[in-house]
Amino acid sequence: MTELNPSRFSGCLLGLAIGDALGMPLEGMRASTIRRRLGRVREFMDAPWRMLKAGQWTDDTKMMLCHARSILERKGVDVEDTAHKFVEWFESGDWRGIGNSTYQSIQRLRAGVRPGESGARGEMAAGNGAAMRIAPVGLVDCLDLERLHREVREVSVITHANPEAVAGAQAVAFAVALATRGDLDPPSLIAETVRFIGPCAVSERLLLAERFLAEGMEPEEALARLGTSGYVVETVASAFFCFLRTPGDFEETVSRAVEGGLDADTTGAVAGAISGAFNGLEGIPERWRQGVEAAREIIELAEGIYGLVSRN
Repeated sequence: MTELNPSRFSGCLLGLAIGDALGMPLEGMRASTIRRRLGRVREFMDAPWRMLKAGQWTDDTKMMLCHARSILERKGVDVEDTAHKFVEWFESGDWRGIGNSTYQSIQRLRAGVRPGESGARGEMAAGNGAAMRIAPVGLVDCLDLERLHREVREVSVITHANPEAVAGAQAVAFAVALATRGDLDPPSLIAETVRFIGPCAVSERLLLAERFLAEGMEPEEALARLGTSGYVVETVASAFFCFLRTPGDFEETVSRAVEGGLDADTTGAVAGAISGAFNGLEGIPERWRQGVEAAREIIELAEGIYGLVSRN
């Protein structure tokens, strides 16, 4: 059996929150504006227009925590309970940037629609709302990739019943699982991920990211070409590019991810989850570990999921 390390579990979930918090004040900004006004982004910043302070995160981490709490309480992935946690979060009013597909889907859940039928459908539902939050499923299913493939789909369609949205979430969870097991080989990650999720637009854009990496393309140009909007095809490819460009450097990975602008917090969250799982908690800068919101709770949840997996 693969030897599991609790540091990778904690690094994954805290890395997601850190990437989210680092990108939070940049959401909606163009990369050129970020470069002109801020240069490199290495520190948490206040966002008074969002009523959020430096180190606070957005709905990406809020929804990740819903998954993590449900997994711990139910001792595994439970679709009904996950949906219930989403509704509880929604009704708290602390949305922090909830996306339209998620908003509409949770409204349907509140009206009594079943989780398997509640998700947004159609072309406009190919957002990154499932990919951004899926890391806890990658952790709990890290030793059973067939179950991971199935369960990621089941919880993704609660909000995003679009094949690309599901494939993007499966790609992120797969990378997290390999990193958590210590089996992630950076040069082969994209090829393995494409095999895992199958032919789709997410796979095509990942292969483009692989080409840009092989060419040594600078991150500014690569992310401009791959895209950093809320379209899941863009988010996943850009996050993988940033991680694979500097797999052993968490700080450089997430900084480059958020500097791509637009949906900066989600690109940062996805890159941070994969890099955090790969590098472990010790690979994350101390100032970010200390400065991110609810760090202790996030680490405790990650350790709880490690305990579940290691006992099975």
